[in-house]
Amino acid sequence: MLGLTDENEPLQAMMKDQFANYVVQKVLETCDDQQRELILSRIKVHLNALKKYTYGKHIVARVEKLVAAGERRIGTQSTYQS
Repeated sequence: MLGLTDENEPLQAMMKDQFANYVVQKVLETCDDQQRELILSRIKVHLNALKKYTYGKHIVARVEKLVAAGERRIGTQSTYQS
């Protein structure tokens, strides 16, 4: 899915596809934290371009939701550690 280069061609195509964008969303939902960080770093490069595509907008919304959830989780952890 990520491809062999940093160009992310398979991932780019999937994020813009009518059906494959749901696969990307499901992978983000079900993978472990390390894998999620890798995939998110590859996706974030393309966020502005994805906003122009009907199906890419679904990915943008999911990424923003995950980033917000991650920030809340980090904030919660630092509260407990204080």
